[in-house]
Amino acid sequence: MRKISKDHVVRTFAATHPPAARVQPGEVFVMETNDRFRNWHDGTQWPLDDLTVMTGPVYIEGAAPGHSLAVEILDIRPTQGFGYVVAIPGHGMFKERVEFRKKIVPIVGNRIRYSETISLPFSPMVGKLGVAPVDGPLPSHASGPFGGTLTNSQVGPGTTVYLPVFVPGGLLTIEDVHACMGDGEATASAVEIAAEVTLRCRITEELRLSRPLLVTQEEVLTTGAGETVEAAATVALDSLADLLRKRTGLDDTEIAMLLSVAADVRISYIGGMPYQVRAAIAREILGL
Repeated sequence: MRKISKDHVVRTFAATHPPAARVQPGEVFVMETNDRFRNWHDGTQWPLDDLTVMTGPVYIEGAAPGHSLAVEILDIRPTQGFGYVVAIPGHGMFKERVEFRKKIVPIVGNRIRYSETISLPFSPMVGKLGVAPVDGPLPSHASGPFGGTLTNSQVGPGTTVYLPVFVPGGLLTIEDVHACMGDGEATASAVEIAAEVTLRCRITEELRLSRPLLVTQEEVLTTGAGETVEAAATVALDSLADLLRKRTGLDDTEIAMLLSVAADVRISYIGGMPYQVRAAIAREILGL
């Protein structure tokens, strides 16, 4: 199985980066991610050289503008047996109430040992996953139609992330893997880990997308980002309404009523701007 080393570092989502690897549609491959928090010891000194690294990009043969890239997340494995949780003064929902602290938490099997008395389930997810944007380069913290910083607890094993393709090969880039994250990531830190992420990509023309779409075993989710939670929710709900319009033929009023009774709006990130929201609906409604 092909492995893309974490040494293939990029700091932007961009069409100008040479591919770290070329893979065929349907090929299973592994992307390593970095230990970005190892040198963070002081809340006043941010190790940006570490924090901005991403791995990639991967060129998917045959992917072209107008296609959608289906990125299946097959597995996520921690490579160091531990993760970090960080509290940062001035950031997150508790910005005025915390001191800088970096906590190292062991990961043993399918449990995270948060303390002597508290353990958490290992529920890994990828925080940053995107292709090259049409108007790049964009920084590692950017998000938009190309994906990027999704900060979504459901982007884990068993989920397929659909992304519109803007440049030949797509140029898939990932980073910011977590062993677990609460919805909202209220203190702007999850259990941050270095990892090996096993992926498989497919090319589809069935879904004509303008924004990322997530499909889990049971749900279809759209995403949105904005300067307020309301703005982010509007983007996510508009995206879901567009998808329903294309797949069901319902008019706008029927779609609005259906979303009101059948869709969940969930906060993905509330630790600071841009806020991230997702809208979820049962797969059976959309026939996906």
